[in-house]
Amino acid sequence: MQYCCKSLCLFANQFLKRMKFIRILLVCTLFCTVCTVFSQEQKNNELAQKFKKEAVEVFRDRLIVDIFHTQWMNVPGLVTYKFNPGFNISALWDFKATKKSPISFGVGVGCTFHTQFSNAQLKYDNVKGITKYYILPEGVSRKLNRMTYINCNIPIEFRYRHKCGFKMSVGARIGIVAEISQRYKGDNLEGSGVSENYKYFLKSGRQNINFDVYFRCGWKFVAVYYSYQVNKLFTEGKGPKVNPMSIGISLSLF
Repeated sequence: MQYCCKSLCLFANQFLKRMKFIRILLVCTLFCTVCTVFSQEQKNNELAQKFKKEAVEVFRDRLIVDIFHTQWMNVPGLVTYKFNPGFNISALWDFKATKKSPISFGVGVGCTFHTQFSNAQLKYDNVKGITKYYILPEGVSRKLNRMTYINCNIPIEFRYRHKCGFKMSVGARIGIVAEISQRYKGDNLEGSGVSENYKYFLKSGRQNINFDVYFRCGWKFVAVYYSYQVNKLFTEGKGPKVNPMSIGISLSLF
């Protein structure tokens, strides 16, 4: 009997020691788990803060597409038009003034496409040696009458971006005139009744260089766009004194 009591006491003592060890192990495991969770949460918060700080940097305006309507300045009074859609595509490198500065500079390459849908055509007058507008006769059916103006340019701009996403840029472009052309689809303008479809290029008297200034103001990837070409399409005395002014929107693709 005495031997049984000793055995029970010994078993109970060993059991209590084991339970104590298990409790200590559980407490350590729980503590390690809590520390791991808090550590991971802290890392997630730091990562979220980093992404929040860099969110405005996602839209660094490296590739910009401007979509606009062109208002043609100094067009003769008899020339009428409604909507002249166009676009500009620019690929730019962004150089920040300092790492944390909201100010940067952009420089790159671009291409601008203007249109003019009107009741007139630009043609070269062989007698006077100038390019001028010819009003289309009334009653002649036509599907298309469009003047196209394309230039390839180098944009340089001053940029400001706020951490909230607001941005603004002012710039200038100098480029080479790639094309000034007239496209027509419709009945013969002399009334013969024959349908015509042609395109011709205007090369005499045109400017070979273009220079325009522009402005963008918006939030993150979208902005309002305005541009004005300082010089005319044609040299003085060689054609109409027209130049494009454009208003539209800008989309920063990345």
